[in-house]
Amino acid sequence: MNNHLQNGVNTTADKASGGLAQFFSDFISALPLWIAAIVVMVVAYFFAKFIKNIVGNRLAMRQLNQEIIILGERAAFTITLTLGVVISFKIVNINLDTLIGFMGLGIGFALQDILSNFFAGVLILTQNKFKIGDIIRLEDIMGTIEEIDARTTQIRSFDGTSLVIPNAKMINAIVENYTMNTFRRVNLEVGVHYSTDLPKAIALTLESVKKNPQVVPNPEVQVWATKFDDSAITLAVKFWVESTDNRFAIKSQVMQQLKADYDAAGIEIPFPIRTLALDQSDRNLMQALHLPVKK
Repeated sequence: MNNHLQNGVNTTADKASGGLAQFFSDFISALPLWIAAIVVMVVAYFFAKFIKNIVGNRLAMRQLNQEIIILGERAAFTITLTLGVVISFKIVNINLDTLIGFMGLGIGFALQDILSNFFAGVLILTQNKFKIGDIIRLEDIMGTIEEIDARTTQIRSFDGTSLVIPNAKMINAIVENYTMNTFRRVNLEVGVHYSTDLPKAIALTLESVKKNPQVVPNPEVQVWATKFDDSAITLAVKFWVESTDNRFAIKSQVMQQLKADYDAAGIEIPFPIRTLALDQSDRNLMQALHLPVKK
């Protein structure tokens, strides 16, 4: 019984030793192939960057849109690097069909968000709904697009903050593009005193706004009396400018000119006014404090 057990142990040990020896033998014999595969992948990476630069320069020479240039560079880099990876796998006799199956399964679960943002980036670059340099509004974010990467879009807000937005959000959300329109409307409200001659104030406002050379004549400047506020009658002013970048500066210029013209014409922009009704106890208190009380 003991001899039989001992023989079984010896046999198992011999098989394990032989299997381990075979593994190291196969590994050593395949080591040059693995080294060659790694060298091919490294060379493929640098060659892909080289091809990317060549494609980018060629497309730039044709004066194509920057978005098309970026897309062409990425396509050239990805295709070249993929070919290098395939050649490396062939060198070490890796079954590509099985590998692709496992990669597809892993990508489907682990890289879902990454791929979603990547394909969204491709759509952004090909559809040309907005591009680098455009001024956009996304929800409560407003700024200039500085860069469109494979997975994200970088926006510089007007207060100087750099914001990185996933491309999938840029595709799925409502994005207002202020740059696509040649003209941009500017809205302005101003209050005039209740004693003001409204037709005169409206005519003067129209004339004052039109003085600015950056206000376009068509569409025409529009001025309406819109509401009775507590202290003033509100005039709504709407005009159009051609420069999206300078619209805030133009609005400031229009306001300064409007204030000067109102002052010259004697039109008052009133301060808030409140009328207070005092009961007898309030009157008694003011008299005790020797404050003037209107009879």
